[in-house]
Amino acid sequence: MTKKFEWFCKSHDQALCVTCLPSEHKSCSDVIPIDVAATNARQSTAISDLQEAIEVTLRNITLCINNRNTATKDIEKQEKDIRTIIRNTRTKINGHLDELEEKLMQTLVSATKTCKSSSSNLLQQLNIREKRLITLKDQLLQMKNFASELQVFLGTRQIDKLVMSEIKSIKTVSNSLYDYKFNLVLNDDIQNLSNCAVKEFGGIKTTEHASNIVMKELKIEQAQVQQNLQPSGNVKLEVIAMVDIKKEEHMCITGCAILPNGHLLFANYTYKQKLLEYSEEGTYIGSIPVSAIPYDITVLDSDRIAITYLDKEFFEIFNYRKSQVEKKIKTECWGLSYSNGKIYIKLDKVAVYNIKGKKLCSLAILGEEDSCYISASENKVFCSNEQNGSVCCYDIKGQKVWKFHDNSLMHTCGVATDDSGNVFVASRVPKNIILIQNDGKTYRNLLNLNEYSSPRTVCYNKDNNTLLYCDAFGRHCALYKVLYN
Repeated sequence: MTKKFEWFCKSHDQALCVTCLPSEHKSCSDVIPIDVAATNARQSTAISDLQEAIEVTLRNITLCINNRNTATKDIEKQEKDIRTIIRNTRTKINGHLDELEEKLMQTLVSATKTCKSSSSNLLQQLNIREKRLITLKDQLLQMKNFASELQVFLGTRQIDKLVMSEIKSIKTVSNSLYDYKFNLVLNDDIQNLSNCAVKEFGGIKTTEHASNIVMKELKIEQAQVQQNLQPSGNVKLEVIAMVDIKKEEHMCITGCAILPNGHLLFANYTYKQKLLEYSEEGTYIGSIPVSAIPYDITVLDSDRIAITYLDKEFFEIFNYRKSQVEKKIKTECWGLSYSNGKIYIKLDKVAVYNIKGKKLCSLAILGEEDSCYISASENKVFCSNEQNGSVCCYDIKGQKVWKFHDNSLMHTCGVATDDSGNVFVASRVPKNIILIQNDGKTYRNLLNLNEYSSPRTVCYNKDNNTLLYCDAFGRHCALYKVLYN
């Protein structure tokens, strides 16, 4: 028989039937009728919190799935790279062995040529002496048979002198006669190879390291984290890597992004139709061809980014792993940002699109016509104004929450926000990076830049609290760890 719940115990968070109430909850003082407890249940924070918990958990699962997919692709890429290195090494070794063989062959040919030349020269001399002695022999025989005694007497002495001279020359030649023996002396390393003493071509060393996935916490825990992240005057930037931007013919870095795999992307809005890609250590990887000269970038997921092209009046959803455009959306566009499945595009207003490129709405953010850069969080939108140096915060309906302005600041460009709604700003006058507190009332300087810098763009990665900064000319570009003490 199904029990009918008529009461609710707040202390035990448990629905009760009439049987359980006196037997198990007799001493509980906060038992109320279940109808009272269920009043406005559909509008209660409990159901919204539960929905949020499910959504957060699903996003965490997606994050883990994307991480494993990325890891698998990275493993395959690493295998391919190492295969290439092994083949290239083998080719290099073969080429080097060919060079060494050719060099040794040339040495052998040279030694053979020298020895044969010496032997041939001595042989030529012996042949000449042989011919001379045969001639003298013939002369002596003729003289003996047909000459007078006087002629024989005088001729014998003359021929004797010539014969003695030839004998002397032959002795000299014979003292220069050598036999040659060639021995091949292999280099020890080559000998080891030929004797199979080298047992391995190399080895594969596999190391494991944490993926550093930052799981999104539930609402209550989020609030605690955010409280800890409030600037207290000791927020610091710690350099992770300096990025040596590959100098192009013309440089104006207008956008940057941190990919889920840690790689860094930069948009150079003056030169070619490509994005520049760097490792998290700051080394150049290569370029990614895109549809036009890119202006700004934002990361959507482990495979996709969104790119604006400014004067081309469209933006794209782009799969950077496949180098493939998935969606082209026609609209005027400047800066852009992504948050909670929505893409925020800055124009005269702020247009909001879903991740498939469908326009959802426009936010009537007016009066900031000189705003080019935008940053979105879960329930706030931030815009900088390059002309008057202000930064404005709006709610998701487009209503202004606060406006920050300080007389010492001018030409504020790139903006990025952390999980607490604190705003990182690249300021051109003075040349520094500042942090505006989430109440929009105070700020502090995080980084002073040199006089040759032209601060332009920043990007904040909420998963691992890193900040990427680059000036317009690529002279100063670095990845920082944001330390909240």
